[in-house]
Amino acid sequence: MSFKNFTCVCLSLLPLLLKAQDSISFDDDFNLWNIQKGQTATIFVEKAYIRSAPGLSSKLVDSLTHGSTVTITSDPFKGATIKNFYTPWHQISYTKNGQPKQGFIWLGLLALSKQVDKEGLLYLFGFDRFIKQGNGEERAYFLTTVKLLNTQDSLIANQSYTFPFTGQLSAQGKLLSGMGLNTVKQILRMEFLSGACGVPSEYYYVAWTGQKLINLPSRYAVTDAGAFYHDEKILFPSEHKKNNQLIYKYIEEGEVKDDGAETPNYRISTREEHFQWDGIKFTKLSLSK
Repeated sequence: MSFKNFTCVCLSLLPLLLKAQDSISFDDDFNLWNIQKGQTATIFVEKAYIRSAPGLSSKLVDSLTHGSTVTITSDPFKGATIKNFYTPWHQISYTKNGQPKQGFIWLGLLALSKQVDKEGLLYLFGFDRFIKQGNGEERAYFLTTVKLLNTQDSLIANQSYTFPFTGQLSAQGKLLSGMGLNTVKQILRMEFLSGACGVPSEYYYVAWTGQKLINLPSRYAVTDAGAFYHDEKILFPSEHKKNNQLIYKYIEEGEVKDDGAETPNYRISTREEHFQWDGIKFTKLSLSK
């Protein structure tokens, strides 16, 4: 199905509340983690503190390091604002040093997604903190980080990027091959998906070269109830089968010609962006007109 035929759902309830761009709140029951009772989750931060009850004033009973697996054993409890964003608490169970344990954890300490490659390396991504809007034109954003852990859950690489959250409904990751890029072993694609009018679905790519994690070009897609759409696609060398050092981004935009038409008729424009990969970084190329 082409993106111009996609129908979005205008939601009256989005999983966030913005307060003058100083902090951000996720809904207790509906948020980007979408972790339900009985599901497992992975610790994202270097050290996550486990408490005796759901609250910052509760006693610290344990700590877990990144890569540790926990099981969610409760529905959400009223949460807390830490690192400028609010998420609920959950009760968890886990095993440490061969002993079964339980406690309570703040949801923001968990990874949004984890992927494991064929060598057993663990790819996690999650939020470091919400960065407030400054005095200029810059938007508030989440500082988002990818962590790569070895089979002993030790950190071997990390890479950050900015994500201007605007009401996306879910987050997930997918591990791709090197997609034909020289020196690239794996690519992690992070998806922040939306079903709401005017809220973009955002896609971020980070490449693992065997030595470091490197941000690649990102893309997004958005539509607004038949009034307009913007759709971006990225093709890697294994997909476009041309120069194996190039990444292509194809951009299509449509604006409806007649608001009263039963079937939207769009005024469509297209353009391309090309990126040169040199095995270490990418550079956006200037295209001749």
